[in-house]
Amino acid sequence: MNYSKFTLSTYTYIQLIIINLALLLILIISLTKEDLLLSIIYKSVVIYSIIFSLFIFFFRKMNIFINIPNLTTNYRLIINSFILVIVVNLVHYDLNLLLTLCLISLFLDGMDGLISRYLNQSTKFGEIFDQEVDNLLILILSFSLVYNYNYNLLILIIPFYRYIFLILMRYNYIGKQKLLESFFRKMTCVLVIIALLLCNYFYTNNLIINLYYISILLITYSFSRDMVWLYRRKNV
Repeated sequence: MNYSKFTLSTYTYIQLIIINLALLLILIISLTKEDLLLSIIYKSVVIYSIIFSLFIFFFRKMNIFINIPNLTTNYRLIINSFILVIVVNLVHYDLNLLLTLCLISLFLDGMDGLISRYLNQSTKFGEIFDQEVDNLLILILSFSLVYNYNYNLLILIIPFYRYIFLILMRYNYIGKQKLLESFFRKMTCVLVIIALLLCNYFYTNNLIINLYYISILLITYSFSRDMVWLYRRKNV
């Protein structure tokens, strides 16, 4: 049996449902506990399980393969779930923990692409999974700035650009042609994550706070660039 690749079967879906119910019970129990470490573990695992199950549900019609690069992306999803719990309860945690987890997530983001190319295990599911996990981290860090530091709600447009873009593609306003691989697009994503992370970490530094505006401008430019490219291809 090839353990580096397997498909999700009906049995797997049943397992996910059972696990979610068990984790929900654990979450209810954890709410009565005061141990912060146990609380963050319980809540993070529940959030991860729910997000992963929803992701599989929405993409269940795809030929889903879980291979080594996808497992790496999955570890990032677990880490991002921990980050979400931390930003919601930031008064109880050290910002160094937030910084460390975000840097690990970014490192794994670079690794999963290298692994997929080295092992020739690139899949359509893996590409979408990677992009969604990237966007989830952007959403969490943007939400943290609004929730913890009273940033303008405008910053939430950064993670939602992706879904505006997908809706425009779905209804053929800008064409449905697959975007070409772009180093600029990937680096924009990484730079936006780093900028949002720095805004969270150095929240009292006025110079760093301005990265918030730079992030919006950078992602807006990338978004517009891809839209124009697709629109032109549609009308050729």
